[in-house]
Amino acid sequence: MVQINQVWNHHIIEGLVPVGKNKLDASEYVNDAENFVVKTNQSFVNMLISGITFGIYTPTQTKFYIPLRDMQVPVQNGKIKSDQ
Repeated sequence: MVQINQVWNHHIIEGLVPVGKNKLDASEYVNDAENFVVKTNQSFVNMLISGITFGIYTPTQTKFYIPLRDMQVPVQNGKIKSDQ
């Protein structure tokens, strides 16, 4: 699996109240790929920000992954560039 995109989700009051765009359309982030994985979690930076604001602002991050075989970019020298 290769991570192809990442987006932050904004919440307040320990994640109880979503702020802004709270429903993500995965097709916008995976370029209409048929097979993909979506992972939502809190990174260290997200937890640090949540701690600094005493839980008033609680961000999370959503990462989008697709299988390596579904990559639509040409392979150069047998390697595919990714952010991971």
